[in-house]
Amino acid sequence: MTPSEQALPESRPATRWYWRSLIAIPVLLLAVFAFGARVDILDYVASHELRIATVKPGEAAPYARADWSLVSAQFVDGGEGTRLPLSKDRKLLIVRLKAVPEGRVVDEAQRQAIWLGCSLTLLDGQGQRWSPLSFVLSRDISRALEPKSTPVAGCFEAARSIGLDGQPTLVEEKFLLPSKAASDLSVRLSFRSALPDALSFQLEPR
Repeated sequence: MTPSEQALPESRPATRWYWRSLIAIPVLLLAVFAFGARVDILDYVASHELRIATVKPGEAAPYARADWSLVSAQFVDGGEGTRLPLSKDRKLLIVRLKAVPEGRVVDEAQRQAIWLGCSLTLLDGQGQRWSPLSFVLSRDISRALEPKSTPVAGCFEAARSIGLDGQPTLVEEKFLLPSKAASDLSVRLSFRSALPDALSFQLEPR
């Protein structure tokens, strides 16, 4: 028996493993791609408002372990002679919501896990979206409009006190938008922990 004939039985298993490896590579790549795509999809769902529940005027809706309702939405006039000078092509909209927690939350870590990452944004009928004014500017406007009143906290700040005493919490945000966009408006409320669920409140500003 020649040396080549002696090596043949040993080479056949090696050849089979070689071809099996080549066949397995695309399968493994596909599995890696599918896993990565699934992770991306889960991350997207966990960070976007995808399931929107519309709250009817005058009603409250449960969300993030509290009942939420629209208290008021009103435009503030500006111009010469007012405490808040605004150009004619801009309008200031003040939106106020009320949160009634399910009960008092004593555990601070649990409370933060429920209500941290609050977002309240404004949308018009064309799908354009506005973020609220900054914390500092909002406080300055509140003091200019009502010097003797304590400003109502914005969404992110107010979320820190929801559930502390089990009492209702007010949330107020201010939006500066073009006058032509001041129709068919709604606000969208969400919390990072409650995504992809969110609430939508249709506005009829006074």
